[in-house]
Amino acid sequence: MLYNGTHTFISVTLSSIIGDYLVSQHEEIFYLIVLLLTYFSIKKIITYFHLERNYFDKDYLYPFLKKVFFALLLLHILSFVSDMVSTIKHLNSFGSILSSIVFISLLLTFFAMNSHKVQMEKEIALKQKKFEQKHLQNYTDEIVGLYNEIRGFRHDYAGMLVSMQMAIDSGDLKEIDRVYNEVLVKANHKLRSDKYTYFDLNNIEDSALRSLVAQSIIYARNNSVEFTLEVKDIITRLPIELLDLVRIMSVLLNNAVEGSADSYKKQMEVAVIKMDVETVIVIQNSCKMTMNPSEDLFILGFSTKGRNRGLGLNNVKEILDKYDNIILETEMEDSTFRQIIRFKREFE
Repeated sequence: MLYNGTHTFISVTLSSIIGDYLVSQHEEIFYLIVLLLTYFSIKKIITYFHLERNYFDKDYLYPFLKKVFFALLLLHILSFVSDMVSTIKHLNSFGSILSSIVFISLLLTFFAMNSHKVQMEKEIALKQKKFEQKHLQNYTDEIVGLYNEIRGFRHDYAGMLVSMQMAIDSGDLKEIDRVYNEVLVKANHKLRSDKYTYFDLNNIEDSALRSLVAQSIIYARNNSVEFTLEVKDIITRLPIELLDLVRIMSVLLNNAVEGSADSYKKQMEVAVIKMDVETVIVIQNSCKMTMNPSEDLFILGFSTKGRNRGLGLNNVKEILDKYDNIILETEMEDSTFRQIIRFKREFE
């Protein structure tokens, strides 16, 4: 329809400028020029309105695209009518007018589609910003609390050393053993608490990813899940669209928290590793079920939380199928479920 409308519009406009006599005298050259202009015009329209194939992969546009579909259907019918009318000798001019109307209406439709897309992306970006600000405050509160706890521990540690020194000076082995087990071991265990994994969030520069991980730490804590985070290197922005990153990480992290909360061990680990040519995110959680090797994790309805509860994993696969630079690997070992996402990095 785009080709037909563009071709007819250019033909009518060009013939009205140069005149029907010149068109009839140089008919082959005229149609060649029209064909070339049509090609470049369509290419320009596709580029200007960003009508590449992945434009229609964005499901947040689906409700609006349904309305656009009916508009395009109406324009297609109108285009068909204009083609039929153009075959009638006395009505061919009217047919050309109808084709021009179709072309202009098509451009207006593309304008509406592009405007709606820009508006939706602005709203999504605003929601993500609010989401990040909300969890940034929680993150800040946690960091302040941990700082105060460590500052208090620093003073207590001096007292521990004095107690140990007194026991050593007196040569009282029982007292040394008691101080070691009741004071130093407990202090070491306290410092290894999953609360202190918050500090590794500082290494994630991508604010969206940092907010999602911070949210999952809070979610895990509220569900009595032991959460361990490891981010040793500085992690820059990942090569994926913001909305897609939010959607896949929300599904994988939430599934991991809920799966581990239902399990006996209630453990979850997240690691973000920067390698030579890729950034790897590992999400691992304990779960209460085991999986047969033949089972497909990404079929609609599969979940480690139970049957017919896994719509998320299927959606993750559909999103990642759009990217050639992202690989998702899934492993199941005993009662441990592991998701490994490999982002091939662009050269920095």
